[in-house]
Amino acid sequence: MQYLYKITKEMEVKLHTLLAEVQELKNKAREIEEENVRLRKELADIYRTGLDEGDGGGTGFLQKGLFNLLDLYDHGFHICNVYFGRKRAGDCLFCMAFLRKEKKLPAKQMTSEM
Repeated sequence: MQYLYKITKEMEVKLHTLLAEVQELKNKAREIEEENVRLRKELADIYRTGLDEGDGGGTGFLQKGLFNLLDLYDHGFHICNVYFGRKRAGDCLFCMAFLRKEKKLPAKQMTSEM
């Protein structure tokens, strides 16, 4: 009977250890999610600020923004308004449509400036 008690006690200790590890993982996931939300807000603020400053009509800002978006896309992140800032698993039709639209935009602006 003591053998059974010993095994039960060992299992209880292991379960408590496992529960502590799961709690630690939950805390890390919460921290990462909070950081992700904060970084998305910062990125949106920077983008908004850049748009406000870029309203002066410079195509340089638009090209720089497009290069930044392309860089984000190349690093595996969504740039579309649906999943912006999330990790991509493959190509995204929304991102591709956005890039196609953005590539056409500077050409239109250049012809209207002439």
